[in-house]
Parts: sequence; C-alpha cells; structure tokens
Amino acid sequence: MDYNTELENAKQKLLQLGFTEEKYNQLLELAAEELIDRALIDLQEKDLPLLEELEKNLVAEPTNIEEANKNIELIFVSAYGEQAELKRQEMLMEYLNTTIQQTITTKDLIERYQAGDPTAIATIESSKDHPDVQEVLKLVEEQSNNNVTNSGGETENSNVTPEPFPQPVPTQNY
Repeated sequence: MDYNTELENAKQKLLQLGFTEEKYNQLLELAAEELIDRALIDLQEKDLPLLEELEKNLVAEPTNIEEANKNIELIFVSAYGEQAELKRQEMLMEYLNTTIQQTITTKDLIERYQAGDPTAIATIESSKDHPDVQEVLKLVEEQSNNNVTNSGGETENSNVTPEPFPQPVPTQNY
C-alpha cells in the first residue's frame, strides 16, 4: 500500500473513532513536533557537529508554512540523508497508528468502566491521580450527568458526547 493511501486510511479510522477534522489537524501538528524532536535526537546522537551546522541554517522563528516545511526538510535530510522522506513517512504512520491503538484502548476501557467492569474500575481507580485519567473521568462524569429518562422509561443522553468520542445516532421507532 502506498503512503498516501495509508495516510488516508489512518485519517478515516481516526475520524471513525470520533476525531474531527480540526482535531485530526491538531494531531498532525503534534506529530510534526514529535517527529522533529526524534530526528534531532537521532542527529545529536549521530553527528553533533552536523547538528550545530544545521542550527545555523534553520529559520529561527518560522512565520509561514513554507519556512516551517523548509526547517523540517533540513532536519530530516541532515538526520537521515537520502532516506529522509521515507523515514518521515514511517515515523508519521507509526505515530498515527499508535494514536489509533491508544484511542481504541481508551474507548474500550471507558465502555467497560461505564458498564461496571471490576477490572476497568480497578485500573481507573489506581490511576486517578494521573492528569490524563482525571480528564477522562471528568468526561465520563459529565456524560453520565447528561442522562435523562424518556417517556418510555429508557435512559437517553441529553447532550452530545465530548470529543473525541462519537455520539451514537438516535434511532426512531415507527
């Protein structure tokens, strides 16, 4: 499968998992920062004098996308030579695939937690002091506070599920 197809498939999977276009674009920005950091670390470990030379050629404060892309290209070419583009693509796909797996795992944990699964509850309880877990628990609590009972005695959610979790499509009974 070619890179563009892989990238589009990863994007579609993230959108299916509840990411919006805006969140996907923010994810790409985070990925770019991560990839640059990794390339700079690789370069530092490989050739410190080359890293110092690279610093002289970079645009210190990029003011537009062209300057930022030029910096990225310089960093990757310096770190990986002829394999720069391939390495960048591999690193981006690894980042996106890791994000997909983490999102699936997190959503599964939340669903099991909401269903009262003792293992999920124990996992979350043991991690409650972690800021990321606190944020997820806040979202779960907000969602459970939005539940109402309809005229048929069934529980429904009165609000949209917070991103990045998809909202189920309500069905109508005829």
